[in-house]
Amino acid sequence: MIISLYSKLVVIAFIVLCSGAGTGFAQSEAAPDEENCLICHRYPNLGRYDEEGNRRIYYIDDVLFGNSVHGEARCKGCHADLDKIPHGEVKKVDCATVCHIKEPSSNLDFSHKNMVKKYDNSVHGQAAEEKKKFPEDLPTCTYCHGNVSYNPYEGAWGKSAALALETLARCQACHTEKAWTEEIYAHFTHRMRRQREQNEIIRLCTSCHENEEKMTRHGLEPVSTFKDTFHWTLVKYDVKNAPDCISCHVPVGYTTHEIQPRTDPVSPINQRNRVKTCSNQGGVQECHPGATADFAEGRVHAYGSKVQLLTAREAVIAEAEAEDSVMLSGPAKKSRKKRYFITKFCP
Repeated sequence: MIISLYSKLVVIAFIVLCSGAGTGFAQSEAAPDEENCLICHRYPNLGRYDEEGNRRIYYIDDVLFGNSVHGEARCKGCHADLDKIPHGEVKKVDCATVCHIKEPSSNLDFSHKNMVKKYDNSVHGQAAEEKKKFPEDLPTCTYCHGNVSYNPYEGAWGKSAALALETLARCQACHTEKAWTEEIYAHFTHRMRRQREQNEIIRLCTSCHENEEKMTRHGLEPVSTFKDTFHWTLVKYDVKNAPDCISCHVPVGYTTHEIQPRTDPVSPINQRNRVKTCSNQGGVQECHPGATADFAEGRVHAYGSKVQLLTAREAVIAEAEAEDSVMLSGPAKKSRKKRYFITKFCP
């Protein structure tokens, strides 16, 4: 598929610019422009309307871009096919392309190839044969990722701007190359912070997973009933420790690029792994540290605290379990009733 990709980069840059985001540490004066792309792309009104009537903006703010996560990349490092002016049709960027940036831990040319390979083999990737039937349904890199700006790290001690200056001063006592130290510090602290708030993550995931037609094509249930759960209630009221999609599907020890279906033994929502996932052992977020096997059998998406969402079959099973618990006594009775309560009422 041939599309204009400068527009995506510029729109993201424009939005961040309007938000007035600062960094708290020295910003790059300008993005590297060894290819002289800014001869044209420095003009704010540069753009066009595509065949579908969408406005494509080709303006690049060089200072803003220079302070972004891709600030050290050259334009042709991603847009490798641009070899004439005017450019004409621009091919979609391949995020697995090898860049001219050196990866500091190995001094090798940097590439997202390893991450792209992992993603292709995930539940969202295109490696599985049955998924290739509907490639338009699968999220691409830029569907989830934008070219975000570096911002000061918060949540340790002191104000973020002062923290950046004091920490950088210590780092630069040994690492005397100022630009390199600032870049590494910015990247490291960027990875330490939460990239999206809970509401943003849920909005991003449900933009696909609430689509009934799309989910049906892939044999999945839409997750609209997640908003009937206690988990969603916590998110809705801005509870700081509230869980989002990532909390269960990508807990500690997992990455978003390697999500597997729940039938896979390595999946955190596979039945054998749910106790660990619910308790979030070793994670920053406090979830259910006392979670048991019975607790972990509760269904999150099928129904929440609303009993009327039970299917007829599940209601019959639940009623049968409740009746059985009456005939039990002692610890067995308590355990069975607890299981019934969790299955029927808890999210």
